[in-house]
Order: sequence, then structure tokens, then C-alpha cells
Amino acid sequence: MQGRLRGEPLTVTVESSCALCGAPLVFEMDSDLKCNILAGGPEPLLFHPFVDFATLPEPNIINAF
Repeated sequence: MQGRLRGEPLTVTVESSCALCGAPLVFEMDSDLKCNILAGGPEPLLFHPFVDFATLPEPNIINAF
């Protein structure tokens, strides 16, 4: 999202683990919100909310959920 706001390509790497079994999970997400799984598998389920920040009445995304 930051890359879209700045108008430049950015990539973030997220290191996490499965909430159910604790297996490690590493993925990258780019400015176009495309995910690339680096570790973990076979196909982890990833969720990222699509929020229209221009119409978001809450002060932040946490309060929206």
C-alpha cells in the first residue's frame, strides 16, 4: 500500500507462523498486492483486507475490524 501511495515500487517481506500449527511462513508482498510465498506450504492461506481508505470512517484499519 505504501508503494501505491508514494507512486514507487516497494516490496515487504513478512516472517510469521501458522496460528494453528506453528509452522513458519515467510512471504513477500509488492506494491501491486501480489504475494510470493518464500517459505511454508504447500499453499498457505493468506488474507489481506482491501480497504478504501478514502471512505474509511474509523481512525485506522484496526478499528474497522
